[in-house]
Amino acid sequence: MFTPETQQAVVLLIIFGMMTALFKDWAKPVLIFLAANIIFLILGITSSSEMLSGLSNEQLLSILLLLVISDVLRKSGLLDVFFKSLFPHDLSYRNFLLRKSVVVTAISGVVNNTPLVAILMPYVYEWCRHKGISPSKVMLPLSYTTLLGGTLTLVGTSTNLVVNGFVTEAGFPPLKFFDFTLPGIGVALIGVGYIVFIMPRFLPDRKGLLENYNQCLREYIVETYIAENSPLVDKTIEQAGLRNLKGLYLAEIIRGEELLPAVGPTEKLKEGDILIFAGETATIVDLLQLNPGLSLPGSIMKEGKEKANVVECIISAQSALIGKTFRESNFRALFDASVVAVSRNGERLRGKLGDLVLQQGDLLLLMTGHDFDDRSNASNDLFVINRLKDITNFSPMKSALLGVGIAAAFILSAFGMFTLFKGLLLIMCLIALLNFGRYNELKASLDLDLFFVLALALGFAKAMHNSGLDATIAALIKESALELDHPVALLFIVYLATNVLSMLVSNKAGVAIMFPVTVSLLKLMAISEPAPYFLAIAFAGSAEFMTPYGYQTNLMVYGPGGYRFRDYLRAGWVLSLMCMLVSVSILASVYRLW
Repeated sequence: MFTPETQQAVVLLIIFGMMTALFKDWAKPVLIFLAANIIFLILGITSSSEMLSGLSNEQLLSILLLLVISDVLRKSGLLDVFFKSLFPHDLSYRNFLLRKSVVVTAISGVVNNTPLVAILMPYVYEWCRHKGISPSKVMLPLSYTTLLGGTLTLVGTSTNLVVNGFVTEAGFPPLKFFDFTLPGIGVALIGVGYIVFIMPRFLPDRKGLLENYNQCLREYIVETYIAENSPLVDKTIEQAGLRNLKGLYLAEIIRGEELLPAVGPTEKLKEGDILIFAGETATIVDLLQLNPGLSLPGSIMKEGKEKANVVECIISAQSALIGKTFRESNFRALFDASVVAVSRNGERLRGKLGDLVLQQGDLLLLMTGHDFDDRSNASNDLFVINRLKDITNFSPMKSALLGVGIAAAFILSAFGMFTLFKGLLLIMCLIALLNFGRYNELKASLDLDLFFVLALALGFAKAMHNSGLDATIAALIKESALELDHPVALLFIVYLATNVLSMLVSNKAGVAIMFPVTVSLLKLMAISEPAPYFLAIAFAGSAEFMTPYGYQTNLMVYGPGGYRFRDYLRAGWVLSLMCMLVSVSILASVYRLW
């Protein structure tokens, strides 16, 4: 229907449109990739089978299984038990960074980095609060160390598996489990050294969203009400025992449409009265437990759930809840949690909690149900920073069996006994046998948006190849590479181009654009060993240190750490440069490209 030149122009235009949409955040990435693929399909640039081929790609399906396994591992309590002893309060700041960096880097070589950061954040916050150190001094290093650890093995990060999916789809031999390890160790060592000894001077000492966290107790507003048949009906404030509460006071009463501020001790309580308290976290929890006459509006405990956790969360900078009230967001149904109290940087909050417009950085005290962890982890709306009363119900024996089973499956697949996909399926069978989680809980841990983005990225690469755009771009790059006249120069070009594209849009989009171009370059320059170039794409796609948007873990710490965009540039540009030099140098040495 189109000439080759026209097809290439169309594909190039769509690439720029996709990059702009991703950069401007006009829609979810999955919708942007889908729209691009539909245009390719309608214009005849790709076929329906090419567009959908990624849905059956083993490497991409492995990512889905890894997400489920990582979530089960998090819930099993294995990592929690370990991390509780990892950060004693007597550690100095430098020793804390060193211990955290080494351990987290090692673990993230086999555990997905997103749930790992989610597990660690409460422990890191607890250590910061005890030591009086700003979260901005530790949260970004936490994200960076998981990215470094992800380069150690094939399963360390989804980016590695995505690249391997492209490799197998293009007909090349798949990358092996430990192909990443030697250059990954070099990157990890230089990265940890930078994070511990150099990076602290580039990190802001900013309280950010938790300003005055240690200097003063957070003052919450909590809404309770007098239910029907409550023993407090017709009692005065004093008779009800609601005067002179330690660390807590009754701020106001809402009675119908009437607001009663600064109520006196002789004011009688009526059925349906809404009582607004302000005070300390622990005192509020004790009040609700010890006073049977007070109820929480819409409490999850009314549904007969026997157990619930009291959790402190923070509204992230990317939360869809910002600008909405609890009622508008249908918060309770969305997260299986009742809002007990809200704190906003010491600001006195007034009125009903249901009508409170949420802001970035609001601290929430929640009474959570059984599904809270699954629902909160499925979004970037909330981050748990403290569990005041944590109820665990895992069996240590079952958790230990799970850990041994996961380690055995990874080791056997790493040494070629069976493929990674088969190993992950065996782990899923073990999870089912040990009864770790109900079907709905396991299903909720699947990130289908991520999977479809990756699958559609394969179709995107097909469009570049079918139109010949990859060959055209490769020919242009070849001229520069020939002038430099060295395979290592090409390795640097592939790495740098992938890294820049990943920073501008996302690592998945950057990899999707550069892979077909790299394949064409290898053919044009008659390079027989493609593995180092494919590995360079993977390492470059993971080295997202300079923006909060390049990788999900960077976004996770953005709000809670009180960071600004420039903080990533200041702290990340040296690390990005070091990782490029080290990874390319080691790859060139291992594959004898010098």
